[in-house]
Amino acid sequence: MPTAINRKRVVDFVVYVLIGLAMVGAVILYAEIGPFAWMPSVRWWGLVGMTALLGWQMAKTFRRSWHRRSFWLWLTGLVGVHLLAWAMVLRSAAEWGLLWFVPPTVIEAALFVLALNKLGFDVG
Repeated sequence: MPTAINRKRVVDFVVYVLIGLAMVGAVILYAEIGPFAWMPSVRWWGLVGMTALLGWQMAKTFRRSWHRRSFWLWLTGLVGVHLLAWAMVLRSAAEWGLLWFVPPTVIEAALFVLALNKLGFDVG
């Protein structure tokens, strides 16, 4: 008989799978239907994907701090700064490839870990 912790992990896993399927579905829909004036360009979809990946990795890395409200407030603030900075970059860039997100996102992830650790949140 599964314990409450095991059930929580199963629910978390199901939520992760559903989010992943929704993202894949959105990409396939975008590829099949094609870009319309009201649809965001590929660079904005890339920002959504990288932001989701960054947020998921930080939540996973700082799992011990989930019970602290301040952790979620700081993480939300960092993601807000991340989105603001990327919005300025993507609006001013004439061309932006999806692979160009990878190096800055790796650096951002390291900075997020350093900042959240410095703020007293436990890794693990």
